[in-house]
Parts: sequence; C-alpha cells; structure tokens
Amino acid sequence: MRTLALVRYLVADVARGQRFLPPVLLLLAVLAMLYAGDAGEAPQAYIGSSALLYPVSVWLAIVVAGSEDPVRHAVTVTASGGWARARVGVALAALVWACGAAVLGTLVPVLTQSRPYPAAVVLTGLAANLVCAVAGVGVGLLCARPVVVRAGWTAVAALALTVAAYPLGPVPPVGAVLGALGGRVAPVPALGWSAVIASGLVVAATLAARVIGSRRG
Repeated sequence: MRTLALVRYLVADVARGQRFLPPVLLLLAVLAMLYAGDAGEAPQAYIGSSALLYPVSVWLAIVVAGSEDPVRHAVTVTASGGWARARVGVALAALVWACGAAVLGTLVPVLTQSRPYPAAVVLTGLAANLVCAVAGVGVGLLCARPVVVRAGWTAVAALALTVAAYPLGPVPPVGAVLGALGGRVAPVPALGWSAVIASGLVVAATLAARVIGSRRG
C-alpha cells in the first residue's frame, strides 16, 4: 500500500466512523461565538481561531491515531510495508484533518466580519492557524497510541500539554504565534521559527510512534 493510498484510507476511515465530529463541532461552535459580533481589527481577530485550533488539532490527531483497533492496525502496518510508512500515513492523515480545520478557521472571519480582510492579512491568519494546527498534531500524536496506550492517560497527557502552552508567553510554537498576531513580537520570524518547531514536533512524534510501536508489536 503506497503512502498516498494509506492516507486516503485513514482519512476516509475517520470520516466513515464520524470520529471527527466532536472536535469539528467544538471548532464550529467556538468559532460561531468568537465571530458572532465584532472580533476587532485584523490580524488580531485571528488570535481566537489560532488559540482554538491547537487543542482541536490535538484531538483530531488522537482520533486519527486511534481510529483503528490494534488488530486492524497490525493489518495496516503489514499492508503498508512496515511501521515507518504506517506512522507517516497516520501523521499525514492527521495533518489533512487539522489543516482543513485551519482553512475553515481562516475563512470564517472573512465571511462573517464587516471589517476588511486584505489578502496579506488573510495569508498571515492562515499561516498562524496552520502553525497551531501542525503543533497540535505533533502533541496529539505523542499522546496517542502506540506512544500512550490507555485512553485515560492519553486524555491527561493531552490536556496537560495543551494547557501548558498558553501561560508561557511568546514561546514558540503556539505562544509565539499568538504574540505575533497580537503585535507583541515580529510576525515573520515568530511564524517561521514556530513553523519549524511545530513540524519538528510532528516528525519527533512520528519517530517515537514508529520505534515504540515496532517494539510493542
């Protein structure tokens, strides 16, 4: 099974099982509240969506990583050619869902707010949302099977790592993104370094899952 076919299968499997609905419905509900009235000047208006996309993407990554039971996942690992390709497929499928959520979070204020949203502002908001989404995927994969097996510990770890990101100030990736949108730090280097760190989280989580999963069988 090639990687692209594996990603399509995993994305479709999550869609068929409707496991995406709780995090996506949470995203839609909070976005509706955030942008029901005047959300303020852009790009500050994207602070809410970026802050929201981080925990939503953590949840989506956990959903994707746990969409198959251990027996089905063992078959998928064998069909895909081993743990390395299987875990890359899981990470890419999680990124598909999270990046889709990021695009949605970018478009909602453009469609609902009366203030103008120039293209440059929309691109900045999209970049910020994507970085937070990718960071969430990295954290979610670290908290999901096969790294953390028990559902209770997955929930505790995901909640702890999600909450810990907000009080640290402009620390990348999430804090720096929110600081850049709020004008507290320079946007280009903050978004750039945050994107690198967020991508590194996904790579590290994928490698950890590959090593731990292959050892556990």
